[in-house]
Amino acid sequence: MWQAELVKQFHKNLNEMLVEIFTNANHNFEKSKILLSIFFSGDKEMKRLNSHYRNINNSTNILSFPVLKENNNSVKNFLGDIIFSSETIHKEAKQEKKHIYNHLVHLFVHGILHLLGYDHQNEENAIVMENLEIKILKKLCIENPYI
Repeated sequence: MWQAELVKQFHKNLNEMLVEIFTNANHNFEKSKILLSIFFSGDKEMKRLNSHYRNINNSTNILSFPVLKENNNSVKNFLGDIIFSSETIHKEAKQEKKHIYNHLVHLFVHGILHLLGYDHQNEENAIVMENLEIKILKKLCIENPYI
């Protein structure tokens, strides 16, 4: 489902992406102490998870699950889980005429911002989050995905 080269490139650039996200989102974590679960999946599993956790009976491009703050047994600096759906991301990139890697990175930035507490539930929050995404992606040499 996932192209090996795409995942390899993503993995290679993971630390750079995280540094840009944390720096621009003004979050201070001890260097090299960030724990994050990343799962590369497909539409079938994503639909199951989306249905179970969000009561939405279809697939989506990415899900992010922040670590529960009230769990005192949680590992320090564990942000949570990011899950990608291959089919949905590939379809979107093709429809929107975007490079698949750039779309994947954008979704990753978006998902991490959710783990850090950002949301787009109202227009004001959406503008803040989108502007932050654009700023981070520019530092990663990726064009504004919203134009």
